[in-house]
Amino acid sequence: MNIKSILLTVILFIGINSIAQNYDVILKTNGEEMEGSVKEIQEESLSFIYKNETIVYQVKQSDIVKITFASGRVQFFNKFDQPGNTANTNLEDHHNKVAVLPFAYIKDQQEGDPIMSSKIQTETFALLSKHRGGLNYLSTNDTNALLIKAGVTNNNIQGYTMGEICTILGVEYVIQGMVSVEKTTQQNINTYSETSKNKGNNKAYVDKNGHLIGNPLNNGKSQSYGTSISTNTQNYATSMTMNVFNDKGDNIYSQDHTSFWNTQDAYKITLKYLAKRMPLYKK
Repeated sequence: MNIKSILLTVILFIGINSIAQNYDVILKTNGEEMEGSVKEIQEESLSFIYKNETIVYQVKQSDIVKITFASGRVQFFNKFDQPGNTANTNLEDHHNKVAVLPFAYIKDQQEGDPIMSSKIQTETFALLSKHRGGLNYLSTNDTNALLIKAGVTNNNIQGYTMGEICTILGVEYVIQGMVSVEKTTQQNINTYSETSKNKGNNKAYVDKNGHLIGNPLNNGKSQSYGTSISTNTQNYATSMTMNVFNDKGDNIYSQDHTSFWNTQDAYKITLKYLAKRMPLYKK
């Protein structure tokens, strides 16, 4: 091979690699993901090359859950062997299933009440269930129970990929979100109410002894009584972030929004705003 041919081969190799951005992804039963190229599938194993490498490895089919090819095609093999996972369903059954994770709730830049985290999770589930289309939403009780049994908590969830969380829950998509609420200004509102009382029934008159009864200056006139009430109202700044991941770990939707309203429950309006823009939302 002459120098010209070698240069042409190198240029073509660089060009192909710059264009090919996607790889085959193998998800193993122990949760490990292998990214590269599947070269050949044999009866009990397959030949695999890691991205940016040249060594060919043999991977047992019994160790593989599924292969997501660069073309987008998915081929399933075995069940996911995640410790504590009781879902234990074939990944073919994950399609069109969705789970809503507990929302992170931050109040005044500190971790908020966990009850609010579950409350927002439940409200998100209720809203999206009404606009599910052909999707099937896992109940929040089942979602939280499966996470607990798999040992996934708020403290260690960052150690899992969203693809692994999907597999633990047996769903194709997971919805993850965060709500941040922070006190801003206080608003003082003064109200004044006035009540009028007619004194017409207490007319001044002279009795039989010639004595003046009543006040002739207020004779037949009304009197007004006023009440002033002062109320302090706390204003809040609310922002929400919402993400949707698929079982390949891809982030297919990510958006945040700051509420125009200044009440403490303004997140409800923000939730509707973001939900309507999700690819999973069906009118």
